[in-house]
Amino acid sequence: MKCWVCGRTPEEVRDAVGKPVPVETEVDRSMAKVMAMKANFAKMSGDWTVGVPEQFKSMDFRFVMKNADQFRTIAFIGDVESAGRSYVDGLGEAATRARKGEEAGIGELTVDPKDAKRREILLKGVEEFERRSGRALGDQNGGKRAAVADRPMPAGFEGLRLGEGIRYLRDAGMLYYSIQQSLLEAAKVEEASKKPAFGVGSTRLGGFSKAVPLCTVCENLIREL
Repeated sequence: MKCWVCGRTPEEVRDAVGKPVPVETEVDRSMAKVMAMKANFAKMSGDWTVGVPEQFKSMDFRFVMKNADQFRTIAFIGDVESAGRSYVDGLGEAATRARKGEEAGIGELTVDPKDAKRREILLKGVEEFERRSGRALGDQNGGKRAAVADRPMPAGFEGLRLGEGIRYLRDAGMLYYSIQQSLLEAAKVEEASKKPAFGVGSTRLGGFSKAVPLCTVCENLIREL
């Protein structure tokens, strides 16, 4: 169906006037950045899982991290230590703040306590991960125990061997970026919903006995006459 006035198809109308607004463009840039960081972390953490020297794999993860300077033969030890703070502790802190009704940050994104949808995305992602892993995110050094689904859980890396801890860290890091992707997707959907729907539809105008196909733009112009 083509517009009776301008002759454009619905696709041509959307291409002409339905272009992304600045906010959508910024969301797309942020999404591309997050996806690139996620891919980089997936590769890097994959190298960690196979690169741990056999003689250290069964050592306590937190012991190794607390004494990282003594384990410099593990070339990536500093990266693992930093990632633990960013992903495991970072996700745990964000979820705790969201549960308390406070603003939560994850990466460069923030979750407003009044935004129920984004708050649900964050908490649902964290809580499902905690149920699957049987561990509460956060507090990797304190060893405090948390209650999830009415049962106590070890916190962070508590009780994990080095090899196990790195695999757990890899999963937490992937979640960290997946949640950001979901938050950005929600932001994009929200912005798109604010835009008028552009297309071509049958419209009855005064003075015409039959409905005629009009695009959204031409219909609005005619109604202003």
